[in-house]
Amino acid sequence: MASAVSAQQWKKFASIEFEQNIEQVSIDRQGNIYLEVASGAIEKYDRNGVFQRHFSPNKKSNPSLIEAWQGLRVFVFYKDFQEYLFLDRLMNSSERYTLDNQKISGYSSIATLAADNNLWVLDAQALSLKKIDISNQEIIIETFLSLNLSPPQYDFTTMREYQNLLFIGDRKNGVLVFDNIGNYIETLPIAGVDYFSFNETNLIAQKGNKLILFDIYKRQKKEVSLPDSSTYSFVLMENTRVFLFGTNKLDIYELN
Repeated sequence: MASAVSAQQWKKFASIEFEQNIEQVSIDRQGNIYLEVASGAIEKYDRNGVFQRHFSPNKKSNPSLIEAWQGLRVFVFYKDFQEYLFLDRLMNSSERYTLDNQKISGYSSIATLAADNNLWVLDAQALSLKKIDISNQEIIIETFLSLNLSPPQYDFTTMREYQNLLFIGDRKNGVLVFDNIGNYIETLPIAGVDYFSFNETNLIAQKGNKLILFDIYKRQKKEVSLPDSSTYSFVLMENTRVFLFGTNKLDIYELN
């Protein structure tokens, strides 16, 4: 059963406006946040909203996914080019690596970093979930989604491995959950969201004027009314600190 928390429990810490629209976000274990703007540049800020580092790619494109949770390096996936790269803690870039290999994946709609430093890939052509050994460029796990799931249509939006589970956002049906060897477990009833992240045992998402906290172990959902009527696209949390991203602004709050 969902419950609501009063908006009076929000305390605003900072607000930052940007010249460009915010397209993607992520957070690392230290609470540093990473955001990508419309030009394709990625910027790093600390948990107080203080600017730290900037990365501007030589090959201009907008990432489809940024994953910073590992901390030592940031994974960046470019769906348009079927490529990915890594950024170190100083936001220096590795070379670009390609997924455009028919033996590995026909067309990868989403890719993310696995806990063992390999890759999880959603192959849109085969409608399969694959784990790829990036050292040997070979498939080590493959799960055909059509064999496990009944809905005929999907609208996959994001993917994240967390605490030995893999979570795939499906706007139409909810959040699909797999174990760390690719076996389907369940679908969490959180449909209609484009992005989610995690804070301790909670999956965090934003829908309408509500912050959603879904405990992935207790299967309990809590809805928190957002502090104002602004339209937000992304939400991240680090302990009680909440980062709310609008079209071109970041509002930082404490939620007590």
